[in-house]
This record gives sequence, C-alpha cells and structure tokens, in this order.
Amino acid sequence: MLAHRIDDNSRTKDVTVVENVTFESLLLSENVLKGLKKSGFKKPSPVQLKAIPVGRCGFDLIVKSKSGTGKTLVFSIIALESLKLKKDKLLEVLIVSPTREIAVQSQEVFKLIGCYFEDLKVESFIGGLSLAEDKEKCKICNIAVGTPGRIKQLISLKSLNTNSIRLFVLDEADKLMENSFRNDINEIYNSLPPKKQIITTSATYPNQLDEFLSKYMLSPTHINAEIDSPLLLGLKQFVVITKPTPTVVQLMKLKTEELVKIITNISFTQCLVFSNYQTRAESLSNILNQKGWPSTYISAAQTQPQRLEAVNKLKDFKCRIMLSTDLTARGIDAANVDLVINYDIPLDAMTYLHRMGRAGRYGSSGVCINLASEGPDLLHLQEILGNIGGTALSIPKLTTFNGSVSDLLKIEVPKEDHVYGIVNPEKTDTPRNKVFEILKKENKVNKNEDILNILNETEEITKKNIEYGC
Repeated sequence: MLAHRIDDNSRTKDVTVVENVTFESLLLSENVLKGLKKSGFKKPSPVQLKAIPVGRCGFDLIVKSKSGTGKTLVFSIIALESLKLKKDKLLEVLIVSPTREIAVQSQEVFKLIGCYFEDLKVESFIGGLSLAEDKEKCKICNIAVGTPGRIKQLISLKSLNTNSIRLFVLDEADKLMENSFRNDINEIYNSLPPKKQIITTSATYPNQLDEFLSKYMLSPTHINAEIDSPLLLGLKQFVVITKPTPTVVQLMKLKTEELVKIITNISFTQCLVFSNYQTRAESLSNILNQKGWPSTYISAAQTQPQRLEAVNKLKDFKCRIMLSTDLTARGIDAANVDLVINYDIPLDAMTYLHRMGRAGRYGSSGVCINLASEGPDLLHLQEILGNIGGTALSIPKLTTFNGSVSDLLKIEVPKEDHVYGIVNPEKTDTPRNKVFEILKKENKVNKNEDILNILNETEEITKKNIEYGC
C-alpha cells in the first residue's frame, strides 16, 4: 500500500479538509480512481484539492506545501490525466528531481497510481546505473523521471526524444535552482517544445525562486496550502546542548553519547539521524551497531544499488535506525519515521525544514531533536530558528526523559528552558561578508556583481562538498 493509513491515527490540519471531499469529487478518470483506491488513497489533502483541478486545466503551477502533505500525488495525477498514450509510445511527461532516490520514488508512485493504464511505460533515469540500459529504456517510454545530469546526457546523445513532451515538472524546485543544477536545467528546458505545461513543487521557496522560475513559466498560478507556519503541526522540536570541546573528536564523543542516550530512553518506531558528512554517517552507524543498536546508513560514497537498497530498507521497515547525509533530507517518504535527530546542525533553514519533514509524514506526529554544542553550533541553530519564525520561535531544551515519542509530544517545558531564534540582519562577521571585504580590499574584482557571483559559486561548492562528503 502506497498511501498512509489515515484511519489508524488522527491527522493534523496539514492534510485534512473540512469538506467531505473524495477523489471522485475531482472528476478523475476511472483508471486513476481505481489506481488511487488500490494504493489506499481515500481523500485529497488541502494542496491536492487546490492544485489538481487547476493543473488539469493546463495552467502552469507553482505548488508550495509542507513536507509530507502530498505534492508528489499532485503532479502524478495531473500527468496521468494528461496522457494520450499513442501507439508509438512517445514521451509525454518529463519529471526532474534533485536526487536519484526521489526520482525512483516518484517512478514507483506513477506505476502504482497508473497500474490500470494499459501499456503505460514509466522509467527512471539516474546516474550510477547503466547508461546503455537507459538508452534502451528511452525507446519505449511515456513518462520519464530522472536527475538533471542523466536526463541532460540522454538528450545530448539524442537517446531521449523530448519533441512530444506536454508536461514538464521540476520537483523540489528550490534545490534545482541552485548553481550546481542550473546549467543542466537550462539545457533540458531548451530542448523542450515551446508549448507545454510546467509544474514546480517544493516545501520551501526562497525569494530568488520567483526570478528563476520566471525564465521558464508564463503567468503561473500559485498554489499555497500553508497553514499558519512552515513547520509541520504534528512535529515537536527539542535541543540537547552539549559542552564545548577543544577538538572535533571530543565533540563527536559527547554527541555520540547523547545520541545513544536518546535512542535508549525514547521509545520510537523508526529513527533518521542526519549528519553533514558522509564519513561520519558511516562511522556513527558502525558505532551504534557495536553498541547493540542495529542500524544502516546512506551516503554518496555508496554505489547507487547500495543507496537504493538502504532507502528500501527504511521504507519497508527492515531497519529501525538510519544514519544519513542530506541525500534523504528531501522527498523520501517513510511512513514509520517518528524521530529525527540532527547530529550535525544543517547548513541552512531550508534543509532544517526538509530534514524535520521526514517525521510527521502526512499529518502524523513526530519529534525532531537537535544536538548542539555551546558556542557557534548553538548560535547557528538559533539563527536557523530566526530565519524560520523570527525571535518568537523557540524550542525547548531536552534534559532527562524516559518514555515514548507520543509521551514526549505531551511534555511542557518552561519558557526559560527554551532556546529562541535570533534575527540579526546587520551581522557583519559571517564568512560571506569577510570574503566580500577581502576581495574588495585586494581588488581581485572590480564590480560588486562579480564579487557576488564568486561568493554564490563558492557557497554552492561548499554546500555540495559538505553534503556529499567531497
């Protein structure tokens, strides 16, 4: 079953609608309705209710909704309803995702929802697997889902024919707009027919995204299903503060001790532990295994089959603890994850929101615990909180606790034992501003615009190196 079992537990307003609306009310085709029913879907979430009717009319859509509220189903239904399914098996729909794991997951959704479409061919095209096999799959394909690099490669080799594409989807659009992907996206877009529908989805939309999307979309309709806050309503956040240490080794020792305490004292169903470094994810998994906590890990250092196997273990509930880099921070839907631990504080607020969104999927409940050492680590967490909710947003400190995740959701912590968000727009001692001043003093560049371009490129490289352990 693909859908979350909404009858088992109460769900938050993130995914429930007041009206007694079913998918039949959206006037979907019989094949789609049968596929939804077989996959366990009963009622649309708010974002699905808003976006699907508009998308079926052919309008360009910018869909913004929290993690785990059903965005993949939005473009899946719109895509399936738009298919002509001609005998020559032309490619009609192209979906681009930032990670290989998200692309494969989307392919699985299409196959399950579209299982009653006769001769429907949905293929995924991702790096790390056989290029020769991908070339063969291109010959008979109605819907293609893939990562930017492999899709661009297949187009340049003239293996993937894009002349008949009528729907182009940018999944996790804010990630795809980053400099590391932008050239690939531009090349893919330029290969498409001028007349097509474009849909973009993401849980987070930075201000620059509108400028980026304006190059591709014509008068798009904005679908925003946010309720009060970008934070999932069923999630509760905590922070465990460790003492400052003079070395990274000592810091890891303290954080690892706290990690073991958490998974020992808190009864959870499934847990995702995030690290900023791929070597750390593997070493932490080994440490937990040695201490009697069976775990697995996923990182870019693994082969693609190993990565897919790790994700399947998580989704099929064959492992209770997974150590991960940000490869699984976005898009991955594992219904049993109710505890997320940030062993390393993420680089930015968007990644923080996406990591948290691995728990509390589809309106369920979950907990996110941050491990932060006193000093710059804790300050960075406070700045992330400030970026999300300003100085009013706070998270309680977690000290001694024994019980289940559901018990943890009920505890009340005095406000004086909270950590509050920090907003400091005039901060001048950031690495970015320091580099900016150095470049200006040394006259390395003449224009502020050139300096900003260098800084943007440097930040993208740094992010990618940390995320993939380069």
